Amino acid sequence: MKIKVEPFLMRKGNRVAKAAIQFEEGFMNGWHMVGFTICDDPEKGLFVLFPASIVKRDTATKPFFFLRPDREEQLATLETMILDTYESMVAFNSPHLTTKEK
Repeated sequence: MKIKVEPFLMRKGNRVAKAAIQFEEGFMNGWHMVGFTICDDPEKGLFVLFPASIVKRDTATKPFFFLRPDREEQLATLETMILDTYESMVAFNSPHLTTKEK
C-alpha cells in the first residue's frame, strides 16, 4: 500500500490537501481509493476526513463511510500514516496554521 498526497495550490477553507491510497499487492494491485481530505484547523490541528457520502432518510442525515475498519485503532493508524506523508511533503515549504505538540 502506498499513500499519495497532493497539496491544494490554494487553501480551500481549512482543507490543505487531498490523499489517496494506492494498492500494490494482490487483486487490488493498481487500484486507488480516493476521497481523503487533509485539514488544518486552528483548534483541532491536522486531521483527515475519510471518504463518505451523505445519506438522507426522512428527517435525519448522516455520513455513510466507505472505509470501515475491524478495530477502531486501525482508523487512527491510517490517519497517522496519511498525516505523516503530508507533513514530510510540506516540512520545508509553508508553515501550518497550527503547530503540533509532541
